[in-house]
Amino acid sequence: MAQNTSALLALPTDILVLLPYHLANLEDFKELSSTCRQFRAICHSVSPNLILRLAAASSRTFFRPDPYFLVATTAKQIGYWALRNEENAVQLRQALKHGIGGLFDFRFTVINPVTDLIDRCAGKQWYNVEDFWDGGRSDAETIDCEPERALFEIAIYGSLFHATLEANLEGRRGLDLATRLDFIKYCIPDWYCRDYKGFHVEETGPYSKGRELVEPRMDQYSIRHILKSRTWRTPWEAARKQCGPDFEDDRRQKIWVSAVHMQGLEGFEMLRPDGAIRWREYLLGLREKIEKIDSTKMRSAEKDESGEINWLEFPILEDEIFCCVRGMWGTG
Repeated sequence: MAQNTSALLALPTDILVLLPYHLANLEDFKELSSTCRQFRAICHSVSPNLILRLAAASSRTFFRPDPYFLVATTAKQIGYWALRNEENAVQLRQALKHGIGGLFDFRFTVINPVTDLIDRCAGKQWYNVEDFWDGGRSDAETIDCEPERALFEIAIYGSLFHATLEANLEGRRGLDLATRLDFIKYCIPDWYCRDYKGFHVEETGPYSKGRELVEPRMDQYSIRHILKSRTWRTPWEAARKQCGPDFEDDRRQKIWVSAVHMQGLEGFEMLRPDGAIRWREYLLGLREKIEKIDSTKMRSAEKDESGEINWLEFPILEDEIFCCVRGMWGTG
């Protein structure tokens, strides 16, 4: 067994990283991950989409009853999505005709197009342009981005803290900034997320055995780049503009931009052709709530110790990620 493992490890890294994508199920994935440190690191960096597909293949063993357990985890989102318009309902009915497995596969009709968009913001498509470092990209920089993983990380943040957004809009307190930063620190691990004055990262979770398990992941930094990318911002701007002009108040505008993003996986439908039209009624109501916010309540939730940044009480993923990675620039 040791000789076989050594022979595999002698292969080029570009080939080794492809091995998980040729596994049959989660049991094979677990075995590969436990073989040695190098394979463990490779398995640690695979895309969420692969894990989801391996989970589906393993459902008879790990997620009984098969495939009902996995379908149940996404059925609520699918139901809300289908109720938005007749076309969505028709697509769902077509998927249902393929049985419970068809319903599970239907989940990827939204995921795949958004993964492609993220890839054009910070993935292989973004890198694969002529003269990348010499004017081919105005935002050229070194980024290690896994588009599918970034998609799920953005979606989970939006779903997890959507109730906080709603509470803030109604004048109530939601989950505080410290909780949101903990999610980013430990659930979106990043090599650049490190201690600086007023900010601490505990040696737990993904950092419990040192940073070798995190390197070279740049998940936080990649998402910040994506959110600032013109390729990403353009379709979201189109969705917002159908509901009215931008707010002149910078604070309201920042909340508005973030709120539209925070709709979970189903919210990515706004990036599909004509998808934003189907969200117009909801977005109009959301914009109206933001317009009515008492400006005295748009206070800073708290400051970091250096006092350089005022953090809004409302969840703003881009700002919060900056708080987590700003140690890479040094803050004293």
